[in-house]
Amino acid sequence: MIRTAGSFGSFSKNEQEQRWQRVREFMENKELDGLVVMGSRYGEPLDRYLSNWIPGSIVIFPLKTPPTLLARMIPEMLALRSDTPEKERPWIEDIRPGVQSGAITAVLQEKGLERGRIGVVGNDTLRTDWGGWIPFRIWNRVVSKLPNCTFEDVTAPFGQLVLTKSNEELIQVRQAAQVLELASKEMLKTVRSGATELEVYSAIQRVLSQNGTYAPNLILRSGPDNVSWGQPTWLFGVGAPRKLEPGDIVQAEIFGWCAGLEAQVQMSVAIPPVSSINTQCAQLARQTYEEGLRQLRPGKKFSDVVAAMEAVLDRPGVWHVTPLIHSMNPMVCIGPAGVKIKSLPGVEMYHQLGTSRILGPEVVLEPGMVFELEPNACIERHRVNIGGTVIVTESMAEPLNELPTQMRLSGEADRRK
Repeated sequence: MIRTAGSFGSFSKNEQEQRWQRVREFMENKELDGLVVMGSRYGEPLDRYLSNWIPGSIVIFPLKTPPTLLARMIPEMLALRSDTPEKERPWIEDIRPGVQSGAITAVLQEKGLERGRIGVVGNDTLRTDWGGWIPFRIWNRVVSKLPNCTFEDVTAPFGQLVLTKSNEELIQVRQAAQVLELASKEMLKTVRSGATELEVYSAIQRVLSQNGTYAPNLILRSGPDNVSWGQPTWLFGVGAPRKLEPGDIVQAEIFGWCAGLEAQVQMSVAIPPVSSINTQCAQLARQTYEEGLRQLRPGKKFSDVVAAMEAVLDRPGVWHVTPLIHSMNPMVCIGPAGVKIKSLPGVEMYHQLGTSRILGPEVVLEPGMVFELEPNACIERHRVNIGGTVIVTESMAEPLNELPTQMRLSGEADRRK
């Protein structure tokens, strides 16, 4: 399935009005006179939630006057022409260049907010932007130039505000998940003894590119007992792509964005013969996934869902290196990582390993929230990671992926035809 021109959707005027109204109510409840939303090109594009434009800009959103968008680069501004169709235009009419302190300060003064109470999005943790993503020098100068402003970080509560997605947004999440299903299918076809990690990596990327899906990252690991995670080290000149062998498990975390909405999958393909310990990891990961589906219901607290999934893995010698679950669009809720990591053989060679804290434990699930179920089960140095994107509906969890939700065997693609 190649995405056609008609599948590259735009958000409606009604979507804009709903979002802006929700944000203004949020500001009124927090007694804010304005918001400064710093965009992130590679993290959570929260600026786009207000602008419907290229991510990575800054949106200054006063409570009672029209907003201003500060574009990252002048060439990006030139993408907007006088003949650009209305549905392709940003929602914000006042677009200016410059994501520097002087531009931010000038707009706040122009809007009469130099003595206001300003909410800031980007100075705290979301996703893996530990500590925020606003450059220190920029924000330090803004604060020093506006001594009479009161700035309050609202990154987490703003993220929670936009966590519940509209029907228009969910269409794009489903589209992204469908593309990732295709990428998983191509990975299954490519993984075989004698192939290389580079062949697998390229096959996945090809499907994402052919379908016009934004994919700034791709995690890939292989081996019979590889518990590490991240982009291939050979991308950075560390080693070379492995040649795959019998007994290997090839695992990928595949990311895809459609219209600024993200889906993820964790695809795991084993090359027979599969060791009994890897089979056990796969079974535990699948049981944890099934428990997550049972728990994702409206009214549940995120911490309760995490606890139920963790309980499946609560047995001697079993641990996990990455979270079992996290929210999507944005990542406000993230389960703990490194749970029982002291079970890792040779752990003494690493310094200060431990368990990360849960983020967003008190968030109550609502229909329209999107989660990534990504259970991983580790025994000794063996690891199996599976999972896909799930939407919370009025009564149950709606899984958007099927192929990546359990470990697959190399050659299975031929048998599934």
